[in-house]
Amino acid sequence: MNKILLVGCGHMGNALLKAWIKNSSYNISVIDPNKYKYLKQKYSNKILIFKSFETVKKIEEFDIIVFAIKPHITKKVVPLFDFLQNKRILFISIVAGKRINFFEKALYHPHQIIRAMPNMPALVQKGITCFVANKITNKKNRKIANELFSKVGKTIWLKKESDIDKVTAISGSGPAYYFLFIENLILEAIKLGIKSNIAKELVYQTALGSIELLFKDKKSAQELKNIIAVKGGTTEAAIHVFEKNSKFKKIIGKAINAAYYHSIKLGKN
Repeated sequence: MNKILLVGCGHMGNALLKAWIKNSSYNISVIDPNKYKYLKQKYSNKILIFKSFETVKKIEEFDIIVFAIKPHITKKVVPLFDFLQNKRILFISIVAGKRINFFEKALYHPHQIIRAMPNMPALVQKGITCFVANKITNKKNRKIANELFSKVGKTIWLKKESDIDKVTAISGSGPAYYFLFIENLILEAIKLGIKSNIAKELVYQTALGSIELLFKDKKSAQELKNIIAVKGGTTEAAIHVFEKNSKFKKIIGKAINAAYYHSIKLGKN
């Protein structure tokens, strides 16, 4: 049985906890001073919940320690674990922007470390997680990490850590891009005079159906777009507005690069 300590239980930490708690082969404990009362009320009969680092006993007995905290508190939280010398322990970080070498320095002693980038659809087990590991992380622990995160969706292993910043801008932030488009599509539907509840159903089902079609059809997104946007039709009129002077493409490029370079910046802080 893998003994797991989850440090932080925000949106993503909670998504992981909900998935992992269903598996009897995981023995889970959580530290989160902000969510302590909520966690106690919901999970006290299933897991151990700690209000602070100081109240955790025998930390050295954990097999896996997962950092699911906000980037700005990592310099305060991670060094609390620097006394651990057991190389058997696997550290996993889902902290945006924080590089493996940050954890290697903060933890002081050599450790197996995996940096993971999951995304919000993990809340409904439809996420995707990208990984990169340091050189001393063994195959057994890579497999364990893969199994843990496969409980909340698909997994991909990357060869270079620099690629994590790239996937952060695509899959990590990506759900928000779709939500932004959906939000505005609903607003425009309402402006046309469609009732809000019908507008939501139209837009949600259209989004869901479009993605399902992409997965099941062998055609690319571009090919499917062109099939719908027939010459002289209503879709072509709309697509022409998006694509005029490549403005939609340029906006997407600027947005992706803004997220990418901010991820790099976070890693330097």
